[in-house]
Amino acid sequence: MVDDEFKSLYNTIQHDVGQRKDDFMKPIIIYYSRSGNTEKIALQAKEDLNCEAIKIVPEEAYGNYISACLRVTKEKKAPVAPAFLTPIPDLSGYDVILLGYPIWAQDIPRFVADFIEKCDLTGKTVVPFATYGMSGINWTMKHLKQLCVNAGIKLPFDSGVFKKGNYEQWITDVKNL
Repeated sequence: MVDDEFKSLYNTIQHDVGQRKDDFMKPIIIYYSRSGNTEKIALQAKEDLNCEAIKIVPEEAYGNYISACLRVTKEKKAPVAPAFLTPIPDLSGYDVILLGYPIWAQDIPRFVADFIEKCDLTGKTVVPFATYGMSGINWTMKHLKQLCVNAGIKLPFDSGVFKKGNYEQWITDVKNL
């Protein structure tokens, strides 16, 4: 009798553990960073989530802060987004996409937006994180929703010069998706 109860309990535990393993999210991080601030968050999240990270590399590097600001202003008015070198990844094996970017001129960098638009995010959960000097992530959410029409957006996180986000709480929330 004890053996039967033990086997039943053991089988129940094995079934529950197997289900949790199957239900666990499969994340990937896609990000761009010019100064290194966004990259710090991306690499820490990569370690904390034990997942891959892909850096979006622009065809032409953005220089120092002043030249980057001037260039971004011109690019916002240009009919074509700047090119990037990073190949568009196959995201079919992932269900959570952590998307990191700096906020430039109150928006997502144009080439990053173009990269996102080319990714198949159908049915994915997009978790945006951003770094900024003046304007927080809320400034970019409308644009991000337009880029991710077939995906859900959850847990936006930002960290700025004057307001640091609570990374520990955010990554805990991401792990619980």
